[in-house]
Amino acid sequence: MPEATGKMQDDKLQFVDTLRALAIIGVLLVHVSQHVDGLNGWLQKGLSIGAKGVALFYMASAFTLFLSLSRRSGDKRERISAYLLRRFFRIAPLYYVMLGIYLVVNGTGPRFWLGDQEGVTAANITAHVLFLNGLNPYWINSIIGVEWSIAVECMFYLFIPLLFKLIRSVRHATWFVVMALLVSFGLNTVFAQYPWISNHSLWGHYLYLWFPNQLPVFGLGILLFYIWKDERHWKSIDRVSGGLLLVSVLFAFFGGMTDYLIGIGLLLGAYALYHWQPIWLLNRVWSWIGRLSYSMYLTHMLVLGLIVQVKIPFAPLVSLTLMFIMTLLFTIGLSWFTYSWIEQPGIRWGKKLISRMKPVRKQGDSVKESVA
Repeated sequence: MPEATGKMQDDKLQFVDTLRALAIIGVLLVHVSQHVDGLNGWLQKGLSIGAKGVALFYMASAFTLFLSLSRRSGDKRERISAYLLRRFFRIAPLYYVMLGIYLVVNGTGPRFWLGDQEGVTAANITAHVLFLNGLNPYWINSIIGVEWSIAVECMFYLFIPLLFKLIRSVRHATWFVVMALLVSFGLNTVFAQYPWISNHSLWGHYLYLWFPNQLPVFGLGILLFYIWKDERHWKSIDRVSGGLLLVSVLFAFFGGMTDYLIGIGLLLGAYALYHWQPIWLLNRVWSWIGRLSYSMYLTHMLVLGLIVQVKIPFAPLVSLTLMFIMTLLFTIGLSWFTYSWIEQPGIRWGKKLISRMKPVRKQGDSVKESVA
């Protein structure tokens, strides 16, 4: 009976894997399209929305983090140190390996993300190792080309234990989303006028990527968790919460905060995916891609760097399709290797270390360990 219950829970959470799969597909599409000349302007704009796949990653991350802490909340042996170690060994092993590989492949010379700096410095690399590269506009995305989102996510990890204690309902989550939106708008407005660096183009990119600008989407992931958790689902949104969300949408619309509006759309889409359970999106293929998504995120730029060397003499749309399929297939192949031999062993190392740290469970303690 417990096995049947566990399987039912896994089936209910299959939509989270699909969210991650859709996220990485979107990221791949936008990065591949940047290497295809002659695409229709409207098509190019449509494909650029794929960059919002990172927002889906954030939403899925916030959802699963709150779910994990919720399942472990009854375990008195669970400490913040265990939570941080679990997060570290989930992210760091593959990330560190890929940092080294990209430094070897791409070198340390000048590039767009370094601005007027001559190259990748030891301080820059150290900041990446410590996940602090997101604090510097020259460092945030200067080695791998996609690591900015990992720096942002790791910063969010630090706030999660506190947020989990403070946010206990749909209404709390709604208030947090609104406050995060206001903080994001305020900080971006102020710092747009007072840049830290002379390169205004790079500064504009930094203000888009940095943690405060991404915080509202994390909040939407927390809101999704509480809507999912409450058996009433959407009916759990009371008038106050609904009113706040409506005001936030209007504020974002008139304030030109397009990403937040897209985030609201992603929230609705994520819940629809869970509610309607379409078999063409909730199946083993999408779940498999979702599980590989972190490896795919860190490896696809290497694959794409090789694919673009192949000259495809076809119309832009055909070239885009062929290049995307090749990038997807080779990335999946490489990611299966990194997932099996780096990512999963890293997670197991973390679990072993945590199990050694925890005190021996008393015989009467029946709390069941949940899966990270």
